[in-house]
Amino acid sequence: MIDAMNAGMSMPPPPRAGSAKALTADQQTLISETLSQYDVDNLNEADALSITEAFSEAGIQPGLALEKAVSGSGFDAKSIGDLAKVSDSGNRPPPPSSMPKQSTDGITSMVDYLTELMEEKFTASNSNKLSDADKESILAQVFDEFDIKEGQSVINTHA
Repeated sequence: MIDAMNAGMSMPPPPRAGSAKALTADQQTLISETLSQYDVDNLNEADALSITEAFSEAGIQPGLALEKAVSGSGFDAKSIGDLAKVSDSGNRPPPPSSMPKQSTDGITSMVDYLTELMEEKFTASNSNKLSDADKESILAQVFDEFDIKEGQSVINTHA
């Protein structure tokens, strides 16, 4: 039955690794300057993570253009990716700086703050349901209160 349903659906092909956008002049300069800080023969995991973080922050996507720019600086993009544990699909691990250690106390204070905000909304609306606008407002207040940047997880699930 599922096969019959899938037969009528067309899925777009997955993006190819080489289909990433061309690099800007600024991105090419950043790649060269970043890699010039490292020794190609003594690259370690911390170096690779730092390199991939710098590229990610600059909006540089994995692909043929990045591979060529990295190669032009004497490095191998695959080796850097392997050291940094970048998956084959191009997903990078979150940069270490975006994953601060989170204590049980930090989580507890966040839950307490969420509870307080939700109780305020319930009381103000005389309802036991939150609207989408209420949910967005609460989430924005939590992000602001706990200095969480867009794209970061509310709770760090990494050890």
